[in-house]
Amino acid sequence: MATSPDRTSNLRRLLRPVLAPVAALATLYGGFWLAGDAIAGDGSGTESARPGKRSKDANIIPIDDIKPGMKGYALTVFEGEVPDKFEIEVVDVVRDYVTGQDAVLFRSPDPRLVHTGIVGGMSGSPIYIQDKLAGALAYGYRFGKDPLGGMTPIENMLEVADLPYRPEVFPKTARASGRTGTAAWADQMLALGTDQLPARQVPEQIPGPNGMPSGGLAPIGAPMSVAGLSPHAAQFLADATGLVPVLGGGSMRSAPSSGQEASAGTRHKWTPGDSVSVVLIAGDNGAAPNGTVTWVGGAQQEKLLAFGHPMYGEGPSKYPIANGHVHTILASVERSVKLSSPRDIQGTMIQDRQPAISLRTDIHTPMIPVTTSVTGPDPEFKTRSYHSAVADSEVLTPPLVTTLMLDAIEEAGSDAVEVVLETRHEILLETSQGPRTLVLDEETYYPRGIVRGLAARSRALLIMMAALDNPFELASIKSVKQSAVVHYGAEVETIDRIRITNEVVRAGDLLEILVDLKPPRGPTRTQTVSVRIPADAGGERVVLELGGGEWITPYAPLPGNLDDLLDNLAASYPARSIIGTIYRPGEGLATEHGLVQELPESVLQTLSPGGSNRKAVHFKQAARRVIRTNSIIRGEASLEIDVRPAKAID
Repeated sequence: MATSPDRTSNLRRLLRPVLAPVAALATLYGGFWLAGDAIAGDGSGTESARPGKRSKDANIIPIDDIKPGMKGYALTVFEGEVPDKFEIEVVDVVRDYVTGQDAVLFRSPDPRLVHTGIVGGMSGSPIYIQDKLAGALAYGYRFGKDPLGGMTPIENMLEVADLPYRPEVFPKTARASGRTGTAAWADQMLALGTDQLPARQVPEQIPGPNGMPSGGLAPIGAPMSVAGLSPHAAQFLADATGLVPVLGGGSMRSAPSSGQEASAGTRHKWTPGDSVSVVLIAGDNGAAPNGTVTWVGGAQQEKLLAFGHPMYGEGPSKYPIANGHVHTILASVERSVKLSSPRDIQGTMIQDRQPAISLRTDIHTPMIPVTTSVTGPDPEFKTRSYHSAVADSEVLTPPLVTTLMLDAIEEAGSDAVEVVLETRHEILLETSQGPRTLVLDEETYYPRGIVRGLAARSRALLIMMAALDNPFELASIKSVKQSAVVHYGAEVETIDRIRITNEVVRAGDLLEILVDLKPPRGPTRTQTVSVRIPADAGGERVVLELGGGEWITPYAPLPGNLDDLLDNLAASYPARSIIGTIYRPGEGLATEHGLVQELPESVLQTLSPGGSNRKAVHFKQAARRVIRTNSIIRGEASLEIDVRPAKAID
């Protein structure tokens, strides 16, 4: 049946609201269908883009041209400072070993590698196939019976060479953290919470090296050669950095790095295969992860690529680098390593990426000078001073400084006897208010020798960590002077019991307290101390607490800026003191503007409204007195007291 034009136009007009969405959906699904075809490919389209934009470079061999059975050679330093060749043969190509990056498996028939296997410190050793640069030795197997390794393609590495130096970016290594804001402040300063802040998770605590799946092909890693460090200090450093320490000391053939930039006469001319060290500690003590240079480029040969894998994977970085001297190779069934020492500072590591680390010889970053002095308990042990420098890093600088102090403590006395450890830190900081020096004195008693784990958890470490990782502003450490003095024996007493002599306690009275103090050996002695009851405490039940100075944390206001934060952290009571505290039922507030005490409940609620995200921290009202003593006081004791109103004056 024929349809009139008018009827057709009317029908179209009626169906337009229905047809329009259908047409849109058809277009949308058609686009998805075409996109799916483009992604899947039908064999006639162009290849998908992959990393490696320099695959047309005549001096490199692209990954797609590398086939099983191809032979080549690699360059690395086996001893001294001159690279040497070793032969390799391609086993196969592993596609997408990591996202967007292939890996080339190879085997070496060189007798040296047949004996040692793939060696830690060879990371970055350039591999040439058909006399063209193919990539860097970067991966291996632990406990391998054959010298089988993995190569990072140079195409991926060269992309890192184009990344700029980013001094305005300050990377933070991934780590665990505790509660934040006022809750964390209460935990740490007011001791209102008891939750322990979790320690930073280092790469060893993640399955496999650097978080890679365990049991397979994994980054070789950069062995950290250490010099002038005791075994316990080196282990602390290893735990803090996540790097494997190689205890080997210095070399008669190469002076240890001073941490200073190389002079014109000691500037190193870099070539592929050279040994390179990332310097964490330099001077009288040393710590430097070591690897190999893969590629040298740039208009002035100022650009280097090394490792073939990340050190931490932090991205923008600013660690000093030095040319390295290889003393020997330490063969091991698990993983052989190069024993090396850094020579002179030659530049800066500016990028830490998956395919490689990027180094620049025309950029120099200063290190932080650290002077450490140590005095042992024997008179014959004269005071010794060590001059070192540590890398400037928000995450690593505090544990690097602590490592040097632990080394000094162990040198001063690791005897398993009764000792007292006195430490002093002078930390020069730069904040927005200008330079300021924090002086921290601590005195700690150890009944059976110094417990290094406790010694490492010093207030100095806490303050340096807080200064470099604070919510207010960027701060920097300019220098550190620290000292450790160890004494045999100790004038130390423990609070055994307390009791009051007052028959009736009234508001405003001077409370007389008998304190039984017990030394490690010998009879208990009794000392009388006095603390005044607040004049307005009548009718209240208060808690009297006596404790040794190092056991009590001063109340402190919430910090409003970095300098407030540093002042609060630096505040402490001397170890040779008794702190008498009277806690009252009421609460006060720790705010950004100071400590507010003796507040009525209505005012307390007004000053800490529930609708604000900047809540003040509540704390118990307290009256406190510091009583100096001749001995170090340990422990604490408390009792409850009913306070009567003051007598009326007739």
